[in-house]
Amino acid sequence: MNPQRDLQSKFFKALEKTYTQEAILNDSMEQLGLRRGAVYKRMNGDTALTTAELVKLSHHFQFSLDDNLLDGKFISFTHPFMHEEKLKNIDFLQSISTYLATLRRQEESKLTYLANELPMFYYFSRKHIFTFLMSIWNHLHWEEGSLKINTSTHLDEDLEGFRQDIITYYDAHPVTEIWNSNMMSNLYQQVIFCITIRAFEDRSFIDQLVNDIQQLIEHLKDITQHGIRKSNNEDEQVDLSIYLNEFGNYLNTLLYEGQDFDMTFIAFDYPQFIRTRSGKFNKYSKKWVEKIKKRSVLISSAGYQYRELFFLKLEKDFEAFQEKVNNLLKIYY
Repeated sequence: MNPQRDLQSKFFKALEKTYTQEAILNDSMEQLGLRRGAVYKRMNGDTALTTAELVKLSHHFQFSLDDNLLDGKFISFTHPFMHEEKLKNIDFLQSISTYLATLRRQEESKLTYLANELPMFYYFSRKHIFTFLMSIWNHLHWEEGSLKINTSTHLDEDLEGFRQDIITYYDAHPVTEIWNSNMMSNLYQQVIFCITIRAFEDRSFIDQLVNDIQQLIEHLKDITQHGIRKSNNEDEQVDLSIYLNEFGNYLNTLLYEGQDFDMTFIAFDYPQFIRTRSGKFNKYSKKWVEKIKKRSVLISSAGYQYRELFFLKLEKDFEAFQEKVNNLLKIYY
């Protein structure tokens, strides 16, 4: 038994879950400045990797030594933006798009979304809601000065492209979502506050935004009733399971599951969100989600009574929101 050889073998075999052998070989040659034969010996365990080489390769391949070599005693979380100085919302969206595209390529892939708020992917298909939220996102994290919201805000060509990609990817595979009846509240509060500080540059945008929200609620009602959603291919239908849990979820949590690609995101739509590919953590997350589901009510397809009560509250909340918006517009616009 050779512990050094066993650890190296475990290291390179774990890399092969994400990268091809050829890619590992070529990248290792470049990173370590070694010839093909020398890297082969390290991959086969004939030559020991130095600590510096191991760390350098783990950084390059974004490979967690904690998760893969220490038997789950430590769990590593990563954040894609911590070391970047200048960021824009497009960097955040590109990250989302990349992971959704990766999952789409995996066989038997699926998503599970525990929603403190309505899953943000629904907003991406509503242009005025999307523009509104991107304006707030930029104002909070990157832009200086007062908040200004209008129809053309931040929807440049690249951003619009990622918006369409994300809509396509999210609609492409089965999704399980766990909702609660207060999941629209934060959006309503943001709109009302922006009216009181005159952040909207013209009233017509507000009218279109409120109309977007109303249409979104109708869309939610439709997909929940049928339990399916049409994918980008109009002839293809994707399963959609929606549960209701009024105990609430305190963070938006997203689980990716694919053929050889499992990942957990926590606080997925916040700038400080964390993600992990720790096998033990993902297994624990799945068990936790299953427990939440058992304590929730299925309202897609089945669950007529609970679904009707849920949307009755959602519609009443919207009517109250709409009335407040109209009253505020008389004062501020």
